[in-house]
Amino acid sequence: MKLFFLGLASILAIVGLSGCPSSSSNSSANYGVVTDFAKPCAGGSQCESERCIEMEGIYGCSMYCYGPGECQEGFYCAFESEEEPAEEGGVATARGLCRPVDTQEICSTCSNDTMCEVIGGFCQTLPTGTGHYCLMNCELDDCPAGFTCSAGSDGASYCYPDTEDCSCNMLREGAIRSCALSNEYGECPGTIQCLGDAGWTSCQGEMPGPESCDGIDNNCDGNIDEGLLGTIDHCSECFDECQGSGLPGTTPVCVEGACALDCFDGFYDANDNPQDGCECDDDTIAAHNLTDVVSSGIFSDCDNVYMNVTAALIPGGSNHTGPADYYKFNYENKTFCQENLQVKLKVYTASKAHYFCVSGANDTNEANWNCQTVNPGSTVTIKPYDNEGTYYIKISLRNPGELNCMPYELQVVES
Repeated sequence: MKLFFLGLASILAIVGLSGCPSSSSNSSANYGVVTDFAKPCAGGSQCESERCIEMEGIYGCSMYCYGPGECQEGFYCAFESEEEPAEEGGVATARGLCRPVDTQEICSTCSNDTMCEVIGGFCQTLPTGTGHYCLMNCELDDCPAGFTCSAGSDGASYCYPDTEDCSCNMLREGAIRSCALSNEYGECPGTIQCLGDAGWTSCQGEMPGPESCDGIDNNCDGNIDEGLLGTIDHCSECFDECQGSGLPGTTPVCVEGACALDCFDGFYDANDNPQDGCECDDDTIAAHNLTDVVSSGIFSDCDNVYMNVTAALIPGGSNHTGPADYYKFNYENKTFCQENLQVKLKVYTASKAHYFCVSGANDTNEANWNCQTVNPGSTVTIKPYDNEGTYYIKISLRNPGELNCMPYELQVVES
């Protein structure tokens, strides 16, 4: 039995089909050869056999049959009933109807025989006992390739798939289904293919693996390079490694796809160069607020030089600026020397502009202090009153955000 359909026009052109005449004389139906096989119809009254059935998605006239080879190519003789004998004492003849060998309907799932009507089949279970499927009856005709005629539980004969699997058999060869490949890393989709009587292949596809930075979803979770891209080893893209690991006071970070440095307290990236990390560390010469400031000494008039600080600095990093430096000293005008008290700040040419403030005697209100800008390469002198008491000095960078790791020079003198 061949498993493909002929076009209706081709079928109509075929003549000379053999058939046994009916022994019944009570119907006008033609039980033998017909001339209208596969002719489109709307009802049995339009057919010589009085049988209009579904075939190839339309309804066409069929014909009765009694054994193998009587139906046209693409059709088979589907058992229907036992005819009454023509004469008393005669033997009843098994009669069938030519129905299509529809590969979509054979072995389809079902819950009752009506669902198998297209192929004239019956809703049966497989020998494995799983599910119900439309099976061809093989009482009057041969089974298609890949199927074997065997007795069912009801005693009738049916075409069972040799694979014992209705989802994959000779009629389903080439069918593809989805499957999954899983392990400890995840689950990836795959496919299995029906090889006809050889059954289904094993699941084919990529096995899940550990995620690596390669632009591929290695563990099939729907994300690409997750947990890797955007880290210090793969910042803007795979293998874009952020510099600074292992350097003093430095932690490299990746922020929104860009490498940066996270400097420890007291460390600054003052040259905006990640190669050397947070290379500038603040000194501890001065206090960083008015509360913690410690007196640098008690000075008397006419002592000439009271303070000379040359190693202190205000660091400025690419992402933050060091705090201001605070100093204080006590001044005693015992001899009423004719010289004046002076506080000087020198900023080197390679440095950045500083902001320099000096208080009056015993004045802790910074709003009252005398403040000046000291540009690079210059020295500014502030002359407070010579009253006795405690004086405060504050030094900071004039423009926060500028890079600086150059010390300043601070002097308190009388001249």
